[in-house]
Amino acid sequence: MGLLEFALIITVIIALYNLQQIKIILKGKGYTVDIFKGLFNDYRQFKGLILNEPDQKVKIKYQKILNGLHFSLFGFVLFSIMILRVRL
Repeated sequence: MGLLEFALIITVIIALYNLQQIKIILKGKGYTVDIFKGLFNDYRQFKGLILNEPDQKVKIKYQKILNGLHFSLFGFVLFSIMILRVRL
């Protein structure tokens, strides 16, 4: 396993961690969450939760989680493309 494959695995782990945090926060706020389904629904609910959050510190915390998810998904796509280019 090379460095690119390792980076790909790390980005997947970070994305799963951020998804887990989103689901935990939504569940704590009273939203219905499903373990394996409804990822896009949870994403939309979490973005709505960020927009409606009155406390600025909590809002920043939630935005950091969402940014972490975005960056890890971008990294997943980037490293996947790099691995495919090396192998082809």
